[in-house]
Amino acid sequence: MTLQTTNFGREYLQDRIVGEFMLGRHIGIVVESADDAAVLLRAPLAPNANYKGTAFGGSLYSVAVLAGWAWVTRYLAARDLPADAVIQESTMHFLSPVKGELRASAAAPSDAQIDKFRKMLRRAGRGRIRLRVEINYEQTLAALFDGVFAAAIRQ
Repeated sequence: MTLQTTNFGREYLQDRIVGEFMLGRHIGIVVESADDAAVLLRAPLAPNANYKGTAFGGSLYSVAVLAGWAWVTRYLAARDLPADAVIQESTMHFLSPVKGELRASAAAPSDAQIDKFRKMLRRAGRGRIRLRVEINYEQTLAALFDGVFAAAIRQ
């Protein structure tokens, strides 16, 4: 079940990221797009470059975590679920150097995973959902993030 909404899109997430994550401001996070299907974040190379002139691994990780967080946060807000999301566990695979803009895409998980997450939230007041985030440079998959985000209904 996919809910289409014009609320809680790009501007909403941009305000949340720059307002709540100082790191997001420092590394130049921009929400390029956000809808039920995916969230796409980008950040310039300059403030995220390592000594070799490629993207620093910590910046790639940060952009990936924020993309996943943004997807879950948008999902919760668009469905009027008063919950907060946090990263619970993750792995990151660095596959190829990024020599330009960092671009992270968090795609919606399967409908079955979303359904399970929603049911856990409603029944227990908390839930977990696994997200995959891809960072691409040009036409190459440069990094792959796999993370579990936990959410809990606010008391």
